[in-house]
Amino acid sequence: MPTPRTSRRDFLRLAGLGSAILGAGASRALGADTRAAAANAGQGRAKNVIFMVSDGMSVSTLGLADAWTRFAKGESSRWLQMYRELPVVRGLSETASANSMVTDSAAAASCWGIGERITNGVINITPDGRRPTTLLQKMKAAGRRTGLVTTATVTHATPAGFVATIEKRSDQKGIAPQYLERGVDVILGGGTDYFSAELVADYRKAGYAHLASRKDLLGWKGDSPALGLFSKSHVPFEVDRLHDASVGAQTPSLSEMTEAALRRLSGGPDGFFLMVEGARIDHACHGNDPVGAILDQVAFDAAIATVLKFIESHPDTLLIITADHGTGGLQLNGVGNEDLVGKGPAYQGTTEAFRRLMKFNRSQEVLGRLTKGLDPKKFLAAAQDATGLEFSAADAPKVSSLKTLNEALPKYVGISWTSKNHTADPVEFAAYGPGAGSFLPFQRNDEVHVKVLRAAGVA
Repeated sequence: MPTPRTSRRDFLRLAGLGSAILGAGASRALGADTRAAAANAGQGRAKNVIFMVSDGMSVSTLGLADAWTRFAKGESSRWLQMYRELPVVRGLSETASANSMVTDSAAAASCWGIGERITNGVINITPDGRRPTTLLQKMKAAGRRTGLVTTATVTHATPAGFVATIEKRSDQKGIAPQYLERGVDVILGGGTDYFSAELVADYRKAGYAHLASRKDLLGWKGDSPALGLFSKSHVPFEVDRLHDASVGAQTPSLSEMTEAALRRLSGGPDGFFLMVEGARIDHACHGNDPVGAILDQVAFDAAIATVLKFIESHPDTLLIITADHGTGGLQLNGVGNEDLVGKGPAYQGTTEAFRRLMKFNRSQEVLGRLTKGLDPKKFLAAAQDATGLEFSAADAPKVSSLKTLNEALPKYVGISWTSKNHTADPVEFAAYGPGAGSFLPFQRNDEVHVKVLRAAGVA
């Protein structure tokens, strides 16, 4: 007897029903507002869209941040809790650009920005020279307020990919005025180097609040558009923000920037589009800095919690959480009886090796800056102070630079890397709320743009 055929429509209907049943069961422990938001998932039009990007995040980074949170707080990360508690549509996304299996952030964000694959290094200009209207421009034309929040410079590739049009991603001074010209309501992150005094004055004349510190941000009521620039270049790594009081006083967290943006954007009658990027995860992975990557992923997770709290009272919000590509091939590997930290059966020392990361107190970026020009013995002392590690008599003489420190770390903390470059592996893609059902278990990155617009009733 032939096997009955199931149409794609039936499959999606049944999958949605299963998700709803699972979500309803898992959400019994949640509050009434969260249950209402869960029940609303996939229904109606999305008044608001929040698009969260963990730049450079491989699945292993997500797992390590969850492990860190379990050790530090005794609970799972909010991202993975969300998978258990809510009817999330979860899948994978392919990440290629128009000219490479391995994308850069400019081409990756431009896929979301215009729905087409373009050449690495370019922002929203197609290989044949066209300059399509960008996602934020379309949202703005439909009456939505728009916002960009990032821990990179605000003119960096990912935020620019949602709104700007420019031949070279490196031309950040050329990107900065486009945000004003295209009416982005909230712009929060780093990058004062790319905004001249004259340009900042233009923003002020247009009614923007100019925020220059964490104090400014926390005191801002959201009663105007805002340009918030909290560092000359990228926002400091989370590990440095947490362990250096002066950095923490100056620099808001990603969660605080996200909450402030929502305060402004949610005041509009027609809804909004907000992009939130955890940018420095990618930067830490480029530098093969394990604690830099993990703690910035943990900070991104805190921003997810902030967004989910907002959605409890605004269930007409579509939330997308994904990455543009992986970076570095970060991985926790088993350490066993043949390794320095292992005793007894194979892999027994792995958990303790990972726990050692929790003593690290600064990023390798800061360590490199503090140790520039130091002789090997002084570098070793600084490295031990930054990591809390006691290197063996055989290893200590070899730890004389960031390069040799990275070479020594795997057998002490269990983490190693494949490179300092982007990778081609598929990335996590999660959608929750109205319109989430249009996303597939596996999709191309250039298929997301039109689905977001359709969910919002713009296309």
